[in-house]
Amino acid sequence: MSFLRVGRGKTISTWGGKMTNIDTIVADGNEIFRYGLSSILRDHGAFNICSEVDNGALVLTAFESVKPQLCILSFSMPEMEGIIIAKKIIEKNSDANILLLAEDTDQKTLDEFLDSGAFGLIHKSAHHLELIDAAQKVAKGERFLGKQFSKMMTKEYIRLARKKKRPDPIKSVTKREREILGLLTEGLTSTEIASKLYISPRTVEKHRTNLLKKLDLKNTAALVRFAMENEQALL
Repeated sequence: MSFLRVGRGKTISTWGGKMTNIDTIVADGNEIFRYGLSSILRDHGAFNICSEVDNGALVLTAFESVKPQLCILSFSMPEMEGIIIAKKIIEKNSDANILLLAEDTDQKTLDEFLDSGAFGLIHKSAHHLELIDAAQKVAKGERFLGKQFSKMMTKEYIRLARKKKRPDPIKSVTKREREILGLLTEGLTSTEIASKLYISPRTVEKHRTNLLKKLDLKNTAALVRFAMENEQALL
């Protein structure tokens, strides 16, 4: 049986410049983990856990009912994967503040996060202080990348920095590809980019593939980092 609990009344206040009473949805398929997560947030005092969901298919319903300032969502959920839920929420609510919790620390997870439009990503093994920090920042609309994933980004950056010098690849990047790179750094999904540029998602993916080949990069995370590192040159 699926479990869905939705609270009433939503207030936002601040104390000492910090957000309090942050309406929050907690979604995870494991009851013990979900209870522990909610307890940590409640004990901190800044979070109002107004909805706890153990079924991916019910997260969308809970979100529309609560309209929270923060949605903490696990990658792995029964019925519907968390990454799919995040994309669906953001498609309807572009200002949604979503913090994703990952079971794995591989490149695929990082790439999926970057393409989802969610604001934050941490691993489920993260320290409770990192969870609180991430939750507060994402609730304010700031981006947050957990320590383990930040290390992955840093390693990729070092790998690129150490590569042999070659002809400037930026010169081969077309105007349209530059536009797509810019939108990727803003956290937009392929669907959102397609809508903004009046092209199809398939065309966006084709441009992304061409960019990876031109710049000799392996994944979306590397593309985003390249665009941020070469922002002025790409203008």
